[in-house]
Amino acid sequence: MHLRSLLVLSLLSIPQIAISQQVTHNVKGTVTDKQSKEQLIGAIITIPELKKNAVAKLDGTFAFERIPAGTYHVRCTYVGYQAIDTVITVNKNIDLTLPLNNQSSALGEVVVKGKQDAESESTAKRSEQNAASVMNIISARAIQLSPDLTVANVLQRISGVSIERSSSGEGRYAIIRGMDQRYNNTLVNGIKIPSPDNKSRFVPLDIFPSELVERIEVNKTLTPNMEADAIGGTVNMVMKNAPDKLYVNASAATGFSQTVLQDGFNAFPVGAIQKSSPYQAKGPDYSATPDDFTRDNLNYTHKKAPANAMGTLSIGDRFFKDRLGIMLGGSYQNLYRSYKSIFNPGEFQEGGLLYVKHANQRTYSSHLIRTGLNAKIDFNINPKHKLALYSAYADFQDAQARLTTDTLMPAPRTGYGTGQVWNFGRSKYQRQNIFSNTLQGNHSILDDRLKVDWSAVYSKATNNIPDWAEYEYDGGFYADGTSPEPYKHTDVATNFHRMWWKNSDRDFAGYLNLTYSNKAWDVPFDLSAGGMYRDKHRDNKYDNYELRPVPGPGGAPQPWNGIYNFNWTVFNPKGSPGEANNYRSNERITAGYLMLKFVVNKLETTAGVRAENTDQDYDTDLPVTQEGKTGTISYMDVLPSVNFKYILNKHTNLRLSYYAAISRPAFFEIVPYNYDGDQFTEKGNPHLLHTTSDNIDLRYELFPKSNEQILVGIFYKALKNPIEYGFEFTGQQNQKVYMPGNYGNANNFGFEFVYEKYIGNFGIRANYTYTNSKITTTKLTSELVNGGSPNKIYLNESRPLQGQSAHIANAALLYKNAKIGLDFQLAWQYTGKRIVLVSPYYGFDNWQKGMNLFDLSAEKRFAKHFAVFAKIQNLLDAKYEVYIDKAPAKNDTPIPFQDMSASRTLVQRDQYGQNYLLGLRFILNK
Repeated sequence: MHLRSLLVLSLLSIPQIAISQQVTHNVKGTVTDKQSKEQLIGAIITIPELKKNAVAKLDGTFAFERIPAGTYHVRCTYVGYQAIDTVITVNKNIDLTLPLNNQSSALGEVVVKGKQDAESESTAKRSEQNAASVMNIISARAIQLSPDLTVANVLQRISGVSIERSSSGEGRYAIIRGMDQRYNNTLVNGIKIPSPDNKSRFVPLDIFPSELVERIEVNKTLTPNMEADAIGGTVNMVMKNAPDKLYVNASAATGFSQTVLQDGFNAFPVGAIQKSSPYQAKGPDYSATPDDFTRDNLNYTHKKAPANAMGTLSIGDRFFKDRLGIMLGGSYQNLYRSYKSIFNPGEFQEGGLLYVKHANQRTYSSHLIRTGLNAKIDFNINPKHKLALYSAYADFQDAQARLTTDTLMPAPRTGYGTGQVWNFGRSKYQRQNIFSNTLQGNHSILDDRLKVDWSAVYSKATNNIPDWAEYEYDGGFYADGTSPEPYKHTDVATNFHRMWWKNSDRDFAGYLNLTYSNKAWDVPFDLSAGGMYRDKHRDNKYDNYELRPVPGPGGAPQPWNGIYNFNWTVFNPKGSPGEANNYRSNERITAGYLMLKFVVNKLETTAGVRAENTDQDYDTDLPVTQEGKTGTISYMDVLPSVNFKYILNKHTNLRLSYYAAISRPAFFEIVPYNYDGDQFTEKGNPHLLHTTSDNIDLRYELFPKSNEQILVGIFYKALKNPIEYGFEFTGQQNQKVYMPGNYGNANNFGFEFVYEKYIGNFGIRANYTYTNSKITTTKLTSELVNGGSPNKIYLNESRPLQGQSAHIANAALLYKNAKIGLDFQLAWQYTGKRIVLVSPYYGFDNWQKGMNLFDLSAEKRFAKHFAVFAKIQNLLDAKYEVYIDKAPAKNDTPIPFQDMSASRTLVQRDQYGQNYLLGLRFILNK
């Protein structure tokens, strides 16, 4: 019986042993676009018989493990692509490639790219690889998943690009390869736009919400068909185009700023601001009275933690058998920012000593409203003739309150808690906007051998700062001649100003390009010729009133008892109409180019020459007898360029480029204005020369996969007459003015490295740029001789160009799991130390300390069309710090905020805190 039972059990176990020992295999593979070969991240792969599914990872790969031997169906689907079914026989480990056809790759004879393709990382990489010039691109998808809210902040993720921040801590201007913002230009859909800035040409990039762009292109070399005023490079914002099918992308978000949560927010009633000055409202014969100036905009209300709010909407589709495409987009941001600032300007003292006279503590509160609208309409008349109309509007409002306490460091101060104290309040409301319309045509004739494209452009940028208001009262706790002991001095009102700034730039521009394609001796070539004409007009209006407190009996100062409780008189009741700050300026630029592009074996060459003629004139409101009332400037530049691209294989390029470029002075800089700025007297320079530059680039490019890259490059720039702001002595004692000038020639060279790699669901994106520029100027110092008499000494000092950091680095750790719909990014950005203010004294330049920024973003998709997202900016609360590489002179009393044992002096420290955002997104892409 025992033997019989054992036999039965043995027979029953045979199938189980067979099953447990059944051979299994692994099935893995990659999903790609059949035409472009790019990996399709997030594609869904299923084996119906086994009820198994997988999702393509960041590198486009998928895997099924422990698949029993047999024959199975494999089905692959991806939004916007035709699904495929294939049959596989599993008898060993299998490695598949599943190529999918884009549903929108061809519609009759009209080729239309799908929206998803146009916004993908892979498309951005492919555009970089195929470009004729050295270019870096960041895609819409990368922008959407980044922690950034504006185009300016997005740009800091690109190799060789750092940003200059506004007074509210927001990124504002791009510095490309160490070249200050004046050396770069800004385009929308390849068309240059005017600047609303009242003093410069460069465009404040924080005016543009990042959600409206399809991609951002940074060109670091120029071809002859590109405008030449871009020594550093160009920033081209390509706005969203019409999709091939219905597309909707909408989001709403809210959040807080950490500093606002902690300290609250100081607000003033923007509606109380007088939009026009008395002169502007009532004419030149009117004499202003105290009643013409409101006090309400200097009445601050402290609020507790107002919330930020954001919303975006993009919607597009095609109609009339896909001949008409429409894309509409809008973005709105309502943000509250506050921060505290320490400001201790270091001053030169005879003997070359650094003297700290003022210790300012400032509290800033900024209410930012950013609105963006864009519309793109394209119409395909037939396959050979197409028209497009693009309109964009960007509006930025900043209502900023600044409260300052300034303690005087020298006597009568005797230590902490004593000294003369000056108290300031300032209300500044600024509104900037840009409106641009472009009508474009693309035509193909002569059997497609001749292509013609043209653009007609109207753009206008405006800037308005109405009723920039301030007040000041002085007091403090100190001893004086009336008392040997410190006592609280009565706060007394002092003189202050009310200012109105308003300027506008209007552009009319036309572009025409012709390209003839053929072959010569079996060498294919494109011969291009074209031109551009721009007529620009600027109006600048400025009005400044000085208000003075009414003195008491015997001329005694008027006590300060609040903004509503003292009386003032208007020192200059007619305002300030007869100044050079009021001017009209015109600029006419005529350009033409000839360019040849041809390919011999693996070498692609793009070469040619561009000529640009610049005519400028201005007319100010200065008296007719005063020098500099009017002025004219004219110059012609002939600018050759050549770009070589050697295609080593389908994944690798080697590039060598040379181009000549220029940088024009801003309108304001060549007008002989003179006014008292926030820190020092500023003055224009009618003798300012424009900058020219010769530029060389060499870059190796490797694109191992469609969304991966390795870039290594070097660059060199030789600049003639670079423009920088510095100080000039007036000849009256040590008085000086801050003004633009040509301080000598300069060189700039550097090295770039970019690395992007994905393994499974993880990825790393990193870049590093080293830049070294040099300019040598003469600086003043002195030594004390003969018992303390100063002996002036002039020394040559070499330094980097203003705004140039030797080291810039970015890194991002990425995680993407398409199966559960999760994206995560931790981003780091480092900007090395750089000069922010050039001093006229030897060793006194102001340096920004190196800055590390960490940002975090995440997105979780659910219910097919929805996603929740979160962004945290400045995760570790990095501080903006400025210092002078010189220890402060010893003082009888301690100096606040200074380490007296250190070898440098702190000039400024701003602490912006973290910003938190949580939102919901809806995406429909049929």
